[in-house]
Amino acid sequence: MEIVAKVSIKKSNFDEWLDFFNAYKDRRDEFIENEIVEKISENEAKVSFTIINLDGLTQLSSSEDITAREKELGIITEIL
Repeated sequence: MEIVAKVSIKKSNFDEWLDFFNAYKDRRDEFIENEIVEKISENEAKVSFTIINLDGLTQLSSSEDITAREKELGIITEIL
């Protein structure tokens, strides 16, 4: 399943978000492939990827460590 997501960064900036996002790339790579991250602005990114395990990705995305950090950074992700 091909996905394109818009990431809005409300309480931080692109570089800080990208550091966080890259910190769990190995975990994401178990569930997705062909990930491309594009900087749109200091407060917005576009991420495209192919899901190979939706249940695993859903579980990862809802894990407490990730959701807590996203809240701190003010991350809002919208599937386009």
